[in-house]
Amino acid sequence: MFDQTYDLVVVGYGAAGTAAAITACDAGASVVLVEKNPEHRHTPSTRMSGGMVMTVTDVDAGARYLDACASDMVPFDVSRGWAERAACLPKWFEDVIGGLDMVASAGAEHPGFDGAEAIVAVQPGGVAERLVAAAGGGPRLFEGLAAAVNRRKIPILWDTAASRLVQDTDGRVTGLTATRSGRSISLGARCGVVLACGGYEFDEELKRDHLRTYPVYFYGNPNNTGDGVRMAAGAGASMWHMNQMIGRAIGHFDLDGQPINFIIGINPAGYVICDRAGNRFANEHHQALLRHDFYYDLLAYDPATNTQPRVPCYWFFDESRRLAGPLTYAHFGAVAVGLYDWSDDNSAEIERGWIAPGSTIAEAAMAAGMTEEAAKQAEATVDDYNHACHADEPDPWGRPADTMVAISEPPYYCVALWPGGSNTTGGPRRDRHGRILDAFGDPIGGLYGAGELGQASGVLYPGDGSNLSEAFCFGQIAAEHALNYKALGVSKSGNR
Repeated sequence: MFDQTYDLVVVGYGAAGTAAAITACDAGASVVLVEKNPEHRHTPSTRMSGGMVMTVTDVDAGARYLDACASDMVPFDVSRGWAERAACLPKWFEDVIGGLDMVASAGAEHPGFDGAEAIVAVQPGGVAERLVAAAGGGPRLFEGLAAAVNRRKIPILWDTAASRLVQDTDGRVTGLTATRSGRSISLGARCGVVLACGGYEFDEELKRDHLRTYPVYFYGNPNNTGDGVRMAAGAGASMWHMNQMIGRAIGHFDLDGQPINFIIGINPAGYVICDRAGNRFANEHHQALLRHDFYYDLLAYDPATNTQPRVPCYWFFDESRRLAGPLTYAHFGAVAVGLYDWSDDNSAEIERGWIAPGSTIAEAAMAAGMTEEAAKQAEATVDDYNHACHADEPDPWGRPADTMVAISEPPYYCVALWPGGSNTTGGPRRDRHGRILDAFGDPIGGLYGAGELGQASGVLYPGDGSNLSEAFCFGQIAAEHALNYKALGVSKSGNR
């Protein structure tokens, strides 16, 4: 019936897929990685990330913290399962991957929550400061993962887009169908299929139907188009927190007729973000810190006018910031994987029209798309902000004093920013074993999920490296459960 059959079929060659495939291989099982991208254009979100991975130093405390961040969107036992495995990640990197030198670099994003002290993010080589990710952290992390896959000679089916799951008469998933280089193939899975193929960041219909605002743009893997959501739904899966994502304000631009999205760094200090009417609406320092909860500040809706007053919002800065360095990061997103090379002084992006210049704030605002009335208000808003900076007055939005730097060196610039981020987190509901559940809460036999697709996080992002942590943890957990370790005669750790 199938063209090829393996013990485990893993869809997606990113962090979650790698963890599942390595775990299966080390258990003595046959496994294949099914990757939608061609090898020469492989852009997993892991490579596009900063390379941080959240770990847990105390399981009980870590579970409480993850549960608080989930805000009842995820059962406690799932959060505890994540915490248990996250506590083992440092040893897993050392013993199973090797050569990454994972060093502590950050803590919890919400340090006031119970259990936050147990959260520690690590990354290759570490960093000197929390907000400055080591250059190339994501690419270096993925290099280590790829090397571990290659050492084990795990087969990878490149340029292979999984399309539908195959189920037997009892509803158990026994394989899948896919298109490889234009040809239809089928793969059998004796023990199960792990869907580790990312979210729906680049599927407009799914985003419009499920996220809390629209439009929303993402700077993660451009091939994350909701394939796993559709495959799991076709097999009867229930969905959870489809309205959730990892967000902040980001840049969305046109690159020679094609859209391209970037994580935006508004630091160094000397910045103001206004709504479409030209007024400040939040503490911009949270965006400068690259916090993930600034996204919630963008979700306002005005029913009287049927408008979203902060979509887009507008960032203002001056010549000193323009000369301070690129508005994005070389080690995050599109630049990290070679989709675009941002200029050091932002001059190329001004030429492209991505950054709107002006001799005044109002002129820059209108060049960026604001109305004349809103542009005048934005200029007044920046004037008020500058006055507060010079008078050493407290900021009404709670900005720290050392971030209150005047915007006073012409020319001035404006960039439209949009709700967006790295990835969606909604998808197929799963239990603590990574099993995907049906509409009645029962496991669908042979079907597992890990990573961004149905991620075990809820309202708040726990902190730097949480995406990758969840992917590594549930990739391992799913593979272990699927393979039935007692039958294979191997230990729980996956080593003979």
